[in-house]
Amino acid sequence: MKKYVSILTVLVLLLGFAALSYSAPAEIPSDTTPAVAKGKTKITLGGDIRFRGFAINNRDVEDKGTYASHRNYMDYRVQLRLKAELSPNTTGFIMLQSGQAHEPNVIWGSQQGGARGAYQVGNTKESQMWIHTAYIQYQGSGLLGVPAGIKLGRDKIKLGNGIFLFHTRLGDDQIMAYIQPLKELTLALATIKFREGNSDLSDDATAYALIGSYKGKNFGLSADVTYVDDQGNKDSTVARGRDKWGLNSTFGKDSNIHLWNFGLRGNVDDIAGTGLGARADIEFQTGKIANTTLLGYDPKFKGWAGLAGLNYKFKTIPLTLKAEYQIGSGHGDSKDIKEYVTAMGRLEGDYITFVYENFAPSACDSPLAKYSRQTGLCNTQYVIFGGEGNITKDLSARLYGFWIRANKAVNINGYKDKSKDVGWEVDTMITYKIDKNLKYWIEAGYFWPGDAWKLKNGKDPDDAWAIRHNIMVTF
Repeated sequence: MKKYVSILTVLVLLLGFAALSYSAPAEIPSDTTPAVAKGKTKITLGGDIRFRGFAINNRDVEDKGTYASHRNYMDYRVQLRLKAELSPNTTGFIMLQSGQAHEPNVIWGSQQGGARGAYQVGNTKESQMWIHTAYIQYQGSGLLGVPAGIKLGRDKIKLGNGIFLFHTRLGDDQIMAYIQPLKELTLALATIKFREGNSDLSDDATAYALIGSYKGKNFGLSADVTYVDDQGNKDSTVARGRDKWGLNSTFGKDSNIHLWNFGLRGNVDDIAGTGLGARADIEFQTGKIANTTLLGYDPKFKGWAGLAGLNYKFKTIPLTLKAEYQIGSGHGDSKDIKEYVTAMGRLEGDYITFVYENFAPSACDSPLAKYSRQTGLCNTQYVIFGGEGNITKDLSARLYGFWIRANKAVNINGYKDKSKDVGWEVDTMITYKIDKNLKYWIEAGYFWPGDAWKLKNGKDPDDAWAIRHNIMVTF
């Protein structure tokens, strides 16, 4: 790890776009009136309160004789934000969030122990407040003669379209810096600490990202190179995935992950004034898992992923149509890691499909997280078509259909034969703006599972569906 630290020390003074474009805090409403503290420091307070109601049916995608996954519950989340602008160049930002260290959403009635009397139920605290975001950012043009800056602390991180790294739910500890040699061109460097481990040992898990972005008129280009250095894998005793795979039991104790991810992407908006737009993204991986004492060899990372899509925004009506294809490689029977390895941790609204990706086990056949939930494009491909738009000033809606297949055939429920047919899904969302900074929206999805979900006895599983009601006030 020391050699990477020395390289980072030199580069961090020169680069770093992620501080602005790849790691933005939740916004405080623009009409908020800031308070002025001592020395004319401007303090802006904000936050949000959100309540949700869930109805989820058959999230494990099994049949009525085997599953008990009807879930109906309510939860809430509270966020409090403080932005301190000490000068035009120096900013501090803090966001406190409800819940537990790993879960910001608090289920109604989830805690007990505070009640007295003959009926001792309820009357108890349900949540704590945690530091979700806390950073210091300095930016200016005095050091190098061009806009540059540095940000260090804890914040969300997303690279590009989020195909590889998408940590926006809880965030990570990080150092980020940026420089803009041209108005349209921004270069960046970031180091993200995933795990510290023992401070006396070289057993950290750290990512290093080099990023470039060019924003032209109606088009954009970006690229990034990310290196994930997981030394010793000390926390890998935890069983992962639906089949309870573990890194220790699969690769051996103290196996090291050395993963490189390369991403290249671009987009064009409103081509020649027609309202037609396009975007594309290609990602590929290399590297290896070292010290795999149980295998006798070091498997190499060979995953890849990509997307290509078109969208059309009508000029006369507030409607946008979208058609897109997304794909990620799978593991199959390879001795190497041929599946596309993703680092996911997205906000609840940043899903592709509402039911399959959000709640159900996935087709990801990776030994790192076999058939786990929320694994992104790992061994998954989507054909997407739909649209969204405004019905009235305060009412909007969207409707999308998905054809979902695996890149490598799987048998998620253990049937003797494998299949690439994951299934079909239809999702919708309707949003209504009740009042200033107060909105209600409902999300719903219905998933028809394909042959990849056949049960061990050869029967087809039941369909899965979910409905989620949301109401949130932002201040």
